[in-house]
Amino acid sequence: MNGISSTASRGSLQSLPDAPQPQPTGAASPQPASSTSTPGNSQTLTRMARDARPPLAQQQAAAANAKGAATGASQLNIDDKGHVQHERVLLKTAAGRETISPKIERMEMPKVNGLIVHQTNSPSVSSTLNSYAQDEANGAHFLIDKDGTIYQTASLKRKTNHVGPLRSRCAQEKSCSPEETKLNEKHNPTKENQRESKKPAGERFPSNSDSIGIELVGMAYKAKSHQETRNPDGSFNFLITTTTDGKTLKYENLSADAASQMRHEIKESKTKDKYLVFEQVTAQQNESLQWLTQQLRSEFSIPESEVFAHPTVSRKTGSEALTARWR
Repeated sequence: MNGISSTASRGSLQSLPDAPQPQPTGAASPQPASSTSTPGNSQTLTRMARDARPPLAQQQAAAANAKGAATGASQLNIDDKGHVQHERVLLKTAAGRETISPKIERMEMPKVNGLIVHQTNSPSVSSTLNSYAQDEANGAHFLIDKDGTIYQTASLKRKTNHVGPLRSRCAQEKSCSPEETKLNEKHNPTKENQRESKKPAGERFPSNSDSIGIELVGMAYKAKSHQETRNPDGSFNFLITTTTDGKTLKYENLSADAASQMRHEIKESKTKDKYLVFEQVTAQQNESLQWLTQQLRSEFSIPESEVFAHPTVSRKTGSEALTARWR
């Protein structure tokens, strides 16, 4: 993690339906059974019906998922290693590379109190996994590719370093005591983090010790100039020219608040060294993020109020996960 980007560079939720299973190529379409049978074929039909049934384990898993979808319960099926057993969460890439990265795992995490959403500042799943393979690497528990594919990268029973020093929660929520307000006005991030770390969950932001990190693949660039347009519905579009030759960043349909934040981020990037602007999160990533966030909140009984973008809880580039949508 560098000082401005996310861990890989060194917010009603609805469950998405499981994707239908494709039929094997060339498989014949199932034909309706005849309402009549003739002597000699009833046993054959019975045997065919029995053989067509899915294995018991598959039936049980399907029933559990259907029940979970109906009740809002988690469908993640977390095993003893802290690994998710669900068809939407992969433990290997298409090339067969295992995605669980032991070098980013730390001590046991007995309690999960929140979720933190990041962007990687890396161009791909592969490059992120490469960084996770380094000694003493920092990283998060999940990684979502631009096409929405979800990979688990660390055990949910283990802490990872993905948050960094905490910002004052009461300062952001305007609820600090007069005494703490004076301390925060000294602008000492180290001591601010020390004060926050002593507070119980809920009074401070989720930290490395009690949060699950979710990374979204996405690069960040130095802004050079920008153009913006306003849509009839009041949302905004941005086209940002970067200092990287030929690279532009396109943001679409930003809310007024997000647009205001983006203007600030562009200004900061133009005037400050190493201050970057992140790519817009893709629609596929946000769809998967919403599903995963709902599942994790159900699994660990996490209130919606305890899900944050990385820059909210720690001093990071403000555009990181600015366009992430978990609600």
